[in-house]
Amino acid sequence: MEKSLKYALALGLSLMTLTGTYSVNAASKKQTTDTTDTTTKTGADKPAATVISSTDIDEQLPYHLSGGQVYSSTDLTDTFGNWKKFANTTWYSVRNVKMDRSSQGSGNSLFTEIQSGNKKYTAWVWHGYLQPITQGKFDIAAKNSELFANKKIVTLGDSITHGYDGSTNLENGTYPQWLQRYLNTSVDNLGYNGAFMASESTEGDFTPVVKKTNFADYDVATIAYGTNDYGHSRYTLDAIKEVMLDNIHEMKRENKKLIIYGILPITRYDNDINSDDITGRGNYTMNELRDMLSEVYQSEDIPVLDWRNDAKQLITDSNRTYRLFDERLHPSARTYQMMGKEIANFMIENYPESAKETVPADKSQSKTKTTTAGKVKANSKKKASSKSKTKTTTTTKAKSKTTNKK
Repeated sequence: MEKSLKYALALGLSLMTLTGTYSVNAASKKQTTDTTDTTTKTGADKPAATVISSTDIDEQLPYHLSGGQVYSSTDLTDTFGNWKKFANTTWYSVRNVKMDRSSQGSGNSLFTEIQSGNKKYTAWVWHGYLQPITQGKFDIAAKNSELFANKKIVTLGDSITHGYDGSTNLENGTYPQWLQRYLNTSVDNLGYNGAFMASESTEGDFTPVVKKTNFADYDVATIAYGTNDYGHSRYTLDAIKEVMLDNIHEMKRENKKLIIYGILPITRYDNDINSDDITGRGNYTMNELRDMLSEVYQSEDIPVLDWRNDAKQLITDSNRTYRLFDERLHPSARTYQMMGKEIANFMIENYPESAKETVPADKSQSKTKTTTAGKVKANSKKKASSKSKTKTTTTTKAKSKTTNKK
C-alpha cells in the first residue's frame, strides 16, 4: 500500500511538471505571435543612428529608387524592404536629413525623407539612391500604352505645359515627362512660359511654334493654350477662333496622319477668386473661352480633354491651395503627375480607330526606350527657309499689350 501511494505521488508531480512546461511554451508562442512587426529587422542588436539636422523641401519632387534599403524610421535599424520591392513606386521628397551613423560604423550621411505617391509609406533612404523619374528603369506604362509604341509626341502649350510651378521651371516632373512614362514613348516639350493661342508676342505662342515646327517629324501632337489669352489679352473669342483654325489646318497640311489632341485650360484663381464665370480682358469668361475652344476642336474631329468633365476633382475651390503650388494657377509637382496620368489615359481612350491598324501586334516589341526628352531641340525642328506661309490673320489684327504673363 505504501509503495502504491509513493508511485501515485511521483506520477502526479511528473504530470504537473509537464503541464507547466506546456503552458509556458504556449504562452511564449502566443507572445511571439502578438508582437510580430511589419518591418524587417536589419539586426537585433544594431545600434541606432541619430539625426544631426533636417531641412524641409519646398517643392516635393518625384523620384524612383535605384538601390538601397527603405528605412522605416530615422534610427536606420528597421526597413520596409529593399528598393526592388518598390521598383514601380513614385516617391516624393519631403526633407533632407543629416544623419550621424558613427554607432553603425559609418560617418555622417545625407538621407532624404520620402513619401510614396499614394501616401501609404513614409520612409528614409540615402539620397544617392533617389533617381529622377525621367531616368533609369521605371516602368509604369499604362494599360494599352502600346498604341503609342514608336510614336513621337510633341506637346504645345504655355507655362503649364512647360512645367512652371509659379516659382521655378521643374526639370523633373512636368506632365509631358509623365506622358513619356505612362505612354512608354518619347515626348518633345515645346511649352513656353507666357504663351498665347492668339498672339505673336513671344516665340512660344501657337502661331510662331507652328511656323518653326516640322510636324512631319511627329506622329502625335497635343495643344494646350488659352489661360494667358483669358488673363492677359484683349483678343476676342472670334479672333482666337480664327487663329486657332489657321494653325490646326497648317498642322494637318504638313502631316495628314498627325494625331492631334486638344487640352483645355485648368481653372485659375486671380485675386483668390475662381475665374470660371468672371469676365476677363477680352470680354469673356473662362468657361466661355473653354466652350469655344472645345467647339473648335470638335469641329476638326480632334478629341478634347475638358477638365470640367473628365477630371472634375483635379482642381477645386477646396483643394487648390495644395494642388496649385502658387495657389493661383500653376500646379505642384504632385498635381503634374495627376495631370500626366489623366492626359495619358485620355489619349489612349481616344486613340483613332484608323490608326490602330499600324499598332504592332506583339506587345513585347512595342516598348521603346524612354529618353530625357522634354527640351526643345530647336535646330532639328527648323523648317526650310524656302517654305512659304501665308498667315494674315494675326498680323491684320491690332496686337494687344500684354502684362504679367505666366
